[in-house]
Amino acid sequence: MRFSLQTKFILVTFLAVFGITSVISLVTAAKTRSALYYATEKQGHILAQTVSALIINELIYEKLGLVEEGGLIDNYMRDLHQRSDIDLNFVAVLDNALRVISHSDFKEFGKMYDSSFIRDAQEIDVVKVRKIAGDGPASESLEFVSPLSIEGKRWGLLTFSLSLEEMEQEMRAMVVQIISLSSLALIFLFALIYLLSRRFIKPITDLSEAMGEVEVEMGEKTVPVSGNDELARLAESYNEMVRRIRTANEEMKLAHEKLLQSEKLATLGVLSSSIAHRINNPLGGLFNCVSMLRRQGDDPEFRKDYLALVEEGLQSIKETVGQLLYTVGKRQGEEKKSDVAVVLAGVLKFLDYRLKKQNISFTQNIEPGLLVPIAPHDLEEVFLNTMINAIQAMDEGGELQVDAERTKQQIEIHIKDTGIGIPEDKVADVFDLFYSTKEAGEGTGLGMWMTYELVKKYKGDISVSSRENVGTTISLVIPGGV
Repeated sequence: MRFSLQTKFILVTFLAVFGITSVISLVTAAKTRSALYYATEKQGHILAQTVSALIINELIYEKLGLVEEGGLIDNYMRDLHQRSDIDLNFVAVLDNALRVISHSDFKEFGKMYDSSFIRDAQEIDVVKVRKIAGDGPASESLEFVSPLSIEGKRWGLLTFSLSLEEMEQEMRAMVVQIISLSSLALIFLFALIYLLSRRFIKPITDLSEAMGEVEVEMGEKTVPVSGNDELARLAESYNEMVRRIRTANEEMKLAHEKLLQSEKLATLGVLSSSIAHRINNPLGGLFNCVSMLRRQGDDPEFRKDYLALVEEGLQSIKETVGQLLYTVGKRQGEEKKSDVAVVLAGVLKFLDYRLKKQNISFTQNIEPGLLVPIAPHDLEEVFLNTMINAIQAMDEGGELQVDAERTKQQIEIHIKDTGIGIPEDKVADVFDLFYSTKEAGEGTGLGMWMTYELVKKYKGDISVSSRENVGTTISLVIPGGV
């Protein structure tokens, strides 16, 4: 699937914006999570230091007998665990033997907490923290252990677990908010990108499409001009170029038609002797009939016979002149289908006198009823140009042969002569405009060029093979045989 420039611009730009927005969202979410984690950990440190100081005071008071042993600390642990502003899983006080002497859950009283994490905390004087993973993200928590010591005397350890569930809830809410804002931003940016593509890319695609149509049809296909920026000036320059191309194309067509007409007139010049011969023959008979009618015109039977001969001669001249006008005239709406044998027979009427005069034998091998998708007038032009060249190459006589057959989905036509041939280094120039090896007055250099143009007009191919003093073969391949 091929995408237009506008579609590519929208896709690439949107994907780039989407990628950048996604990266920014991920970085923001990661930084927010890190900040929330750091804040929770800091809260735990502050809580550990504050509670540790209070418990040490209670332990000292108990030691001095100022308060009842354990009762005050147990109440404080229970109240601390039940506070709504702090999400504690548990809070406990351990003695130096790591036995629970106070806990937010009375069932834990007297148990030993002999983990490596807690044992290591006995050797240091700072708060120690670790992250504990549960069954899911909501079960994660931070466990803190703080030494209960004052002036080098250790009274035990304070340990508690701070739940991260609240932090995760805040994080999920933040992610939803980021996704919502990012989606709104992407929708807005997509609309902006589309509007920008309409403003800056669509004029370029319109210009490209218009140029493609001009290239194919050479017609006047202009583009609308809006604004006064560089794109508008580009569109205006293109429109001006199209107008100049149209004018130049019309002039070129006119010149082309004049060249074709010149070649047709030149062809008539070459055929003038044949035309004169075809007209003179019946004219001689007509003069003879007129003379005889003057002598014996009173006889009804005699007059009837000779008037029939006069009519026959005039009909022959009419056919010759009609075919001559057909050859040099223009054709509008002519059917683009020809019977090769029928068209060739018409051409031979013009060439038979030259063939006999130069002692050239003619043979043809054409498949019966062979139709070719070329207008009769154009096919006649092709035969005339190629066969006149062949006749002019055989001043001292020779053989001229025309073969035509259907092969697969195409028609092949070969015009062969046994003339003087073409030098090897000149074969490639045969179809060039104004190229001719004939003497002045015998050719214009337009015939083979015009033949080439006609064959290409019908999507066909034409080639030439030749050997000096052996002969030349012109081969035509026309697709889509009827």
